[in-house]
Amino acid sequence: MRLHRIKIQGFRRLKDVDITFGDATFLIGHNNVGKSSVLKAIGILLSGSKTLDSSEYYSELDEESGESIPIAKKIVLEAEFRNVPIAAKTWRGFKGRILNYESEDETGLSLVYKRTYPIGGTAIPELQTKVRTLKEEFKKCATWQDYIDVGVPQEVVEGESDDLTKKVGKSAKALESLENFDEIWDVSNELAWVTNPGGIMPIVINKLPRYLLIPIDTSIAELQGSGTGVLSKTLKSLFDTVRDKSDNFLEAQKHLKLLSDEMDPNDEGSEFGKMMIELNSVLSSVFPDTALHASTDLSNPISSIRPTFNVEMSSNIRTSIENQGTGMVRAAVFGMLRFRQQWLSRHEDTQDRSLIICFEEPEIYLHPSAANQMRDAIYELSDSNSQIIASTHSPYLIDIARKPKQVLNRLSLVDESVNNTPFSVSEGFKKLQDDDKTYVKMLLKIDDYISRVFYTETVVIVEGDTEDIILRESLDCLPKEVKHRITSNFEIVKARGKATIIGLVKYLISMGIHPIVIHDRDKGTPGAEKFNNPILEATQGYGKVIILEENIEDVLDYKANSEKPFKAYEYVSKWETKWENIPQNWKNILLDVFEGYI
Repeated sequence: MRLHRIKIQGFRRLKDVDITFGDATFLIGHNNVGKSSVLKAIGILLSGSKTLDSSEYYSELDEESGESIPIAKKIVLEAEFRNVPIAAKTWRGFKGRILNYESEDETGLSLVYKRTYPIGGTAIPELQTKVRTLKEEFKKCATWQDYIDVGVPQEVVEGESDDLTKKVGKSAKALESLENFDEIWDVSNELAWVTNPGGIMPIVINKLPRYLLIPIDTSIAELQGSGTGVLSKTLKSLFDTVRDKSDNFLEAQKHLKLLSDEMDPNDEGSEFGKMMIELNSVLSSVFPDTALHASTDLSNPISSIRPTFNVEMSSNIRTSIENQGTGMVRAAVFGMLRFRQQWLSRHEDTQDRSLIICFEEPEIYLHPSAANQMRDAIYELSDSNSQIIASTHSPYLIDIARKPKQVLNRLSLVDESVNNTPFSVSEGFKKLQDDDKTYVKMLLKIDDYISRVFYTETVVIVEGDTEDIILRESLDCLPKEVKHRITSNFEIVKARGKATIIGLVKYLISMGIHPIVIHDRDKGTPGAEKFNNPILEATQGYGKVIILEENIEDVLDYKANSEKPFKAYEYVSKWETKWENIPQNWKNILLDVFEGYI
């Protein structure tokens, strides 16, 4: 079972937002736009929290009092899960509520689960169902045998009850037991909500995916051998499993009983008995008729035998946890938490439950090479049993050429409300033709920074290093505040050739990103000129195409027969970062590219 979509209403800054998920999902966007709130909302949905604090409800600032006043009267979390197993059709609470879905590349079973939190009230859990109406011929059926006589297969009914003469009734509970009998229902395409499916909240929650959060403030205590950290819990679980299967443990039970007898404080001949007599003698001299009574119980070795664990870490040197780097500790907690969830799945009756791992900014505290390894680990964990949902500010954590289905959700503030733009990066890549796909894949291999296009408002595509250098040096000639606005909202991408521009433009447009393209006209150079029309056609009327006549050297009126990037840098250095020194032809192009900013 996999989380496909969640709709969040009235939660923190998330007034009304839809988030889409893949095998690997990344939440990107500026600080304070609600990325962590999305992870929190998923946790609330899957944990079965009954109530929420009033501070969690969408609020607005009251101008008179200066206080935040809750505007939302309720929080609604509605999630669609796909790849639901066929067995779910027989689960309590799910019968008759498993739906079919069909997308471009797959079909399967789904369910839609919702939790509504009225402010100051208790959560209302609901499952979506197709509206069913009992067929006329079955409305008079009173017993299981009656249903068989009218047409329900006997072997199906026998799975529900051994007593075919037993009356079924028409209560909500009775009708739920009939949900599996498709023969007795007229099913419409109309959808409705069923409240409190399964009767009690854990019934449904325990079938949904497990939730695991690795927060940004992961504590060293999680890896220490004592206390309540994840490592301590896991080591104790491992110890309990080995202990319960050990013959030595059975012997320990016998000897602990004998030891308990030796320590009996009620035996006046034992050391403990003598101590209690002396202690009570002193006590009664102060408070007459007062006595202490103690007993020793070692009969339960599970509580009597408790191991302690001394945990250290080693990288280049073996030390205590406190002396290891924060990045290493956080990565170790990531591995430990996931192992614990797998351990629980293997040792509890929940093998069919998948796992959703929510990771806040995995790149934090990591050296770039370690961040690359963390990225690889995240993709490897995106398998049939695990989904990864990460909030991140690092484009280097995203590899858009990876095979797992992945989705980028770019959150942004629009009129003080959070908006989300989902990019199905792997789906967009699939839509490319063979040549375009090869070109884009090549570009990804050359420049993995291309993932930065998803973090900006506008993408500017140039042919190569020469144009890139001149553009960046031109920005240095602008007033500081103007340059800052542009660099905050624009990303310059080098296509490294006109042929590559075509595939890159198609890829970006397939995800709703409309780029500005700058390229040479190259009139009289057939090998390059032939790409001009295909580039224009690739934009499909979106974005903007700016053609340099004939090339950037002609626009700036200088020669560069070789070492083009160096010659370009040498030329623009003469501008001395002054706007007035830039040739007017190039200024006009800059005004066109950065319209509204310069």
